[in-house]
Amino acid sequence: MFYEHDSDDRLIAKKDALELNNWIGHLVDNGRELEILINIAKKLSNDDDMGSRLKELAMENKLHLGVFFRYKSSMVNLHECEDMECDIYYVNKHEEYRNLYKTILQESHKLKEELYTKILIKL
Repeated sequence: MFYEHDSDDRLIAKKDALELNNWIGHLVDNGRELEILINIAKKLSNDDDMGSRLKELAMENKLHLGVFFRYKSSMVNLHECEDMECDIYYVNKHEEYRNLYKTILQESHKLKEELYTKILIKL
């Protein structure tokens, strides 16, 4: 929750923590969906390439989840910042993680779209 008495730094930290929790939730959901799509790809055809690519992406998704959980546990250090240089470091780090999150989702959407197109062709 956000409060009027929260400092600007505290508000940013809370916003970043909420955003990170959303990213983690999306990646958990993405991982579940990828596992289902791996099974669909297996039944769809003998397209081992698609199954392999989905498995690789699912593994990448799991690795990213680990990265984001480690980042979440490191966010407590943000409260120890005493100068602008430290604050800027964490703001920049958060942007790096945002870009990492966007990249894995873009890769997932692209591969899912490719699989869905193959499914439509088969129907």
